[in-house]
Amino acid sequence: MLVNTLKSNQPFVIVLILLTGISLWIFSFIDSVAISIPSDQLYSPFYNFINNHIDYNSFLSAFITLILVLLQAFILVQFNKKHILINYRTYLPAYFYLLVSSSFVQLHRLNPVIIGTVFVFISINFLFNTYRTDYALNKIYLAGFFISVASLFWAPLAIFILLIWISLLILRPFIGREWLVGLLGFLTPFLFIFVFYYVFTGDQLDALLSSFLESFAFAKGLKSLHFTYYIFYGFLSLILLLASYTIVANYQKKKIKNRKYFEINWWFFILSLGLFLIFKNVTYEIIYLITIPISFLLTDYFYTIRKAWYLNAVLIVFYSALVYIQITAH
Repeated sequence: MLVNTLKSNQPFVIVLILLTGISLWIFSFIDSVAISIPSDQLYSPFYNFINNHIDYNSFLSAFITLILVLLQAFILVQFNKKHILINYRTYLPAYFYLLVSSSFVQLHRLNPVIIGTVFVFISINFLFNTYRTDYALNKIYLAGFFISVASLFWAPLAIFILLIWISLLILRPFIGREWLVGLLGFLTPFLFIFVFYYVFTGDQLDALLSSFLESFAFAKGLKSLHFTYYIFYGFLSLILLLASYTIVANYQKKKIKNRKYFEINWWFFILSLGLFLIFKNVTYEIIYLITIPISFLLTDYFYTIRKAWYLNAVLIVFYSALVYIQITAH
């Protein structure tokens, strides 16, 4: 059965994930339907160079994005092996990340979120490494540093400085200098960027500051989607609610470390969803970010529920909906 195959730790699962990725992206390589996003018009120090040299509606744009999606997917697997959020060595987080992040066909294009997400995840890795560590200042500094680097690709990711402080509350006793060091790490790249622009390109500094602030403009109105997206995301939301209920019901059975990690995972989801709901210039590209906590939540759910027929049915519905989205989009 499909679910048992995906739960295994066999190399064949890697091949299956790669084939799934190609099948979900092949039409975007042939006939791209990519759309413009607000980030295309907002100035970003790191992403702007890429945006100026790669047409978002091109084969190269889609190909690089798929590579980044697969890279992020397998980073999740290695992250789980290291920190053991799920008590199994499994490729399921990679599979779910690929499925959900590939769902929005019009965003099969290079964008700052998929790049910035890599740095956010590096930051989270440093944060998790602080658990039960006597000296953690260097790790906390680097966590703040990489959140800042991520925000230089996509400004709204600066909000994840909050995740650093939330993680410190969850993982460690309160030590004031650790909170300060995280902030210093966050400010370091901004200081270098400010000095560079002030000295060498002073005329662009105002544009940079203006675009950064514009990224956090409030109020928004979302464009309507094809009904196939509502079917997919509606079904996904239902499964996430069931998964959340299941994890709460089994919360006391988990090790203390796992509980803390899942609390951080939950806050990761809340912050990502908050960005989407609150800020005008954050649109559906958030899918590449919010899928990280979703992947771990779904993986935990699939190992908690023992009914193989039910889990296979869920996977079939997921994949069928994605195929239908591909057909209607192209």
